[in-house]
Amino acid sequence: MTLLDRLAQRIKARGPITFADYMDAALYDEKDGYYTTKAAIGFDGADFLTSPELGPAFGRALARAAVDCWVAIGKPAQWDVVEAGAGRGILMRDLLDALTKDRPEAGRGARPAIIEVSPRLREQQALALEGRELRWASVARTLAPIRGVVFANEVLDAFPVHVLVRADEGLREVFVDVKDGALVEMLRAPSHPDLRYRVPDSLPVGGRWEVSLGAESWIAQLAASVGQGYVLVIDYGGDEADLLTRAGAGTVRGFSRHRLVSNALEAPGEHDLTASVNFTAIRRAAEGAGLALAGITTQRDALIGLGVREAYGRPTDPLDQLRAASKRSAIDVLLEPNGLGAYAVLCFAKDAPADGLRFLAR
Repeated sequence: MTLLDRLAQRIKARGPITFADYMDAALYDEKDGYYTTKAAIGFDGADFLTSPELGPAFGRALARAAVDCWVAIGKPAQWDVVEAGAGRGILMRDLLDALTKDRPEAGRGARPAIIEVSPRLREQQALALEGRELRWASVARTLAPIRGVVFANEVLDAFPVHVLVRADEGLREVFVDVKDGALVEMLRAPSHPDLRYRVPDSLPVGGRWEVSLGAESWIAQLAASVGQGYVLVIDYGGDEADLLTRAGAGTVRGFSRHRLVSNALEAPGEHDLTASVNFTAIRRAAEGAGLALAGITTQRDALIGLGVREAYGRPTDPLDQLRAASKRSAIDVLLEPNGLGAYAVLCFAKDAPADGLRFLAR
């Protein structure tokens, strides 16, 4: 029985489910969820591409960010380097390699850890990081108190979202029902009373607005797990004002083999589902849980501040010339102002200064 069959059976027995519940099942169902069984990241046969997949430059740059964080909290002999949602483990691998090579004092004291819920991705991370001492956790509190830095690269966009609609009769929520064997949308009263207070008054009639209670809860729980240090969030999205410029079109979309999926309700579990992050809501939740916003920038400006544009010189050997050109090309993609370079970088601090962080200097 497919996930679609099981969802249809569940809906027929108990009634329509929220889009958030549908998205949660499509991504994280233990048997057939996309992230638990099929997530494909990278180039060949993959559904989407993240910055670490473009080569080691991204990890090396974030290693410099980690060193800045280590210095800012007093260069402790032991400190935590944590990545949430580490994909295939490439970023952590490249980051730790750069720490060991460029700042051995910091590298020796680093205690790497990954927060990951997917057994399949944990296996891939173990392969990428083979030979290193590494801790895994499903939730941040297992690692508490964290002293150091937590990276969350494209994590928040994978949390399920409630989809709200401004209708003529008032605010409604998108639920998922079954009709003629297919999953379809229907509107009902909001499933949680507090959802009403998370929708801007200026949302037009017919407009859609996504609310991720899970992402807000996650950042709050992470905040409680940090004793001293920093949380760096890198993701796509915008603040509330930015998201409102979409005129209520909504941001939920699916990806399969680097192509948009036209119907998010088709073939649950077979493709990625995502929504743009509401950074206003994330900041509110983080600050409410004890973090302080140290700064906001773009991936482009952060990486340039960290010196990602290394000098490759002018090699004379044709093979070295090709390698240097390939590295420059990958960095150009990381900095693309209409692509990965436009991603937001939010830095939160707890009992730690904002001064001296190169990625916030521009």
